[in-house]
Amino acid sequence: MLLKRIRFIVIIVSCSLLGIFLLQGYWLYNSYQLSAEQFDKEVAKIMQALRQKYVKTDMKKMGVPVDSLHMGKRIIGLERGKTDSFFLSFNNSAADLPELPDLNLDDTSRRSIKFSIVTHDTDSIKHDQVRTKFKKTEIFNVKDIYYSKQAFRNIAKPLIQDIDSLMLLNGINAPYALKFSNLSGLGEAYFTDSLLFQQLSPKLTKLKIGVLKPFYLDFSLNNNILFILRKMQWVLIASVIIIGITSWAFLYMLRTIFQQKKLSDIKNDFFNNMTHEFKTPIATVSLAVEALKNREISDNLTRSQEYLAICQHELKRISAMVDKVLKMAAFEKSEIDLSLQQTDIPQLIESVVTTMQPQLVNRQAKLRVITSEDMPEVMLDRDHMANVFYNLIENSLKYSDNEPVIEISCKCEGDHHLQITVSDNGIGIPTAYQDKVFENFFRVPTGDIHNVKGFGMGLSYVSTIIKMHGGAIKLKSKLNEGSVFTITLPVKPLNA
Repeated sequence: MLLKRIRFIVIIVSCSLLGIFLLQGYWLYNSYQLSAEQFDKEVAKIMQALRQKYVKTDMKKMGVPVDSLHMGKRIIGLERGKTDSFFLSFNNSAADLPELPDLNLDDTSRRSIKFSIVTHDTDSIKHDQVRTKFKKTEIFNVKDIYYSKQAFRNIAKPLIQDIDSLMLLNGINAPYALKFSNLSGLGEAYFTDSLLFQQLSPKLTKLKIGVLKPFYLDFSLNNNILFILRKMQWVLIASVIIIGITSWAFLYMLRTIFQQKKLSDIKNDFFNNMTHEFKTPIATVSLAVEALKNREISDNLTRSQEYLAICQHELKRISAMVDKVLKMAAFEKSEIDLSLQQTDIPQLIESVVTTMQPQLVNRQAKLRVITSEDMPEVMLDRDHMANVFYNLIENSLKYSDNEPVIEISCKCEGDHHLQITVSDNGIGIPTAYQDKVFENFFRVPTGDIHNVKGFGMGLSYVSTIIKMHGGAIKLKSKLNEGSVFTITLPVKPLNA
């Protein structure tokens, strides 16, 4: 049931996360489109500024006072006596740019154009009272306007300088190529870089440059990624932060869920083991009590003493198991206080071995203690450290198929550390579980959870006590060859 719930939560959160990613992607795409449009507008603005520069140059050549173009005036073009507004974009703003009209080449190529430039007061035009301030007339034929490739090459040099300066001013840095062609379509087009012009995407085509002797200019340019990224930088940063935080939260949630599931499984195994561990001595005591109720046994003093001894032994066993559970509970709450005192490690190990002598004899175990001479005393808690050695020796006895062979060695590591090694010839621990054996409630899977008695708390207790003493414990083990536990403890001075 729990696994199904976890799967459901993971699916729901994954779908939500996918939706967030899709929305972020859509948001970024729209932002990119807007930035690209802004880029195109900037390019168009640059080219319009370039056109205005050439218009002003031609106006000066015709003697038109250019300054008056930005003082409420307008310019009109005349063809066959009909008025056609060529430029209507001049007004009170000096930033406005003129726009050239499209000429019908099929028509204009057969006749001349009478091009008149007339300035009027804008206020007078509003009241239908046209007052001519200045008039200049030029007559030209589109067919007569012709540029050779060399002429275009000469025009290109200053024009490219103008484009570069305008692009730099607007923060655009991208490769571009130009195509020059005659308005009449005659002659051969000139490319500043024909290969690059074909590779780049055309931004603006058929731009009319100039008034007196106009020509077409095609402008090819790639989208400037740096320009677009600059425009999108805050959107990108916000998106990265949102996606990063969301992804981290999702992964952290998954990690927490699976850790909780793992902890739940471990605790379930612990309760199963604990139930089995308590059930055996309780059943033994129950049988002994039932036997004592029998008159024949109760009248037999010797038999009664035997059954009472069995009850006492099993009750002590239950008491010891309860103490273990309570100790681990105290460790979980960090309620253990160490009572440090100068301790002779070899002497402490010998006392533990003496206490465990009945168990060693019962398993026909061979235990050897090797110590160096002049071993310094160490500041530690004698009771807890004795329990550490007790747990390690007990594990060596429990996890040995044959007659256990245990070796405990103690030596100095430099002037500041003591190294204690506990090795055996037991069944060993698979490499996959060696990093987990020090976790609380963990037991190496053996296929039969009750094959070896225990709660999976012994090595966790050992590791905790060693760390509380400022030391470290390492495990080196090979399957079916045995295990080696190496403990390193700091040697503290007497006045520590």
